[in-house]
Amino acid sequence: MTEPLLAGRHVLVTGGARGLGLASIEKLVSLGATCTVVDLVTTLATDEARALQADGVIDVVECDVRDANAMREAFDAVAERRGRLDGCVASAGVQEAGPSEEMAPDRWQRVIDVNLTGVFYTNQFAGRIMLEQGSGSIVNIASAAAVRALPGRTPYSAAKAGVVGMTKALAIEWATRGVRVNAVGPGWVMTDLVRKAIADGFLSEETIISKTPMARLGTTSEIAEVIAFLIGPGSSYITGQHILPDGGFTA
Repeated sequence: MTEPLLAGRHVLVTGGARGLGLASIEKLVSLGATCTVVDLVTTLATDEARALQADGVIDVVECDVRDANAMREAFDAVAERRGRLDGCVASAGVQEAGPSEEMAPDRWQRVIDVNLTGVFYTNQFAGRIMLEQGSGSIVNIASAAAVRALPGRTPYSAAKAGVVGMTKALAIEWATRGVRVNAVGPGWVMTDLVRKAIADGFLSEETIISKTPMARLGTTSEIAEVIAFLIGPGSSYITGQHILPDGGFTA
């Protein structure tokens, strides 16, 4: 019987209690990995994930990615419990939308702190463990908005562009030391937040589809496939890249 692709590997995912982070965890577990969820929310969003948590396949750690000390403790706990860290997915993120001229300082700072600084802390502490063991793969969740800016979402576009720059810098810095760093920049994906924004009239599904050559939104499972590939051995010569699963949106 063939061993699962990621058997024996442990992956930490921030923002993994729901949405894209949870979809990534479920995909990684299906390939044989064990996972740690780092999130402000400690209740996983699906019955299947909660069952895996009860079986010890998934650990859940309550942590704010903006808190460097708390993040350090979370990673130390993973290293102590699991003995290694083979992959890390920086998926925690928030959004603040509105006219830039009216954007309050606290709303701007919240997006930068979570979507950029939190991603740096995630990479920094994951990198320390991986560099010591001489191997590992980090995947940062950027966005198509990093290269095709969205009006009314200036802090989000700025933070995600920063994530792409950070990814490239870390990939070069760690390239000869066994640690790969890549970014995934999804286009329009039907997450719970997007679904609610469409229902509330803030977004138009028809407009999104008209601007996407594949004429549909993506799914979280499709993005999770790309993330799992970058974590796995099949991407062993890929680092410093911003891969855009977006249905052709940025093209």
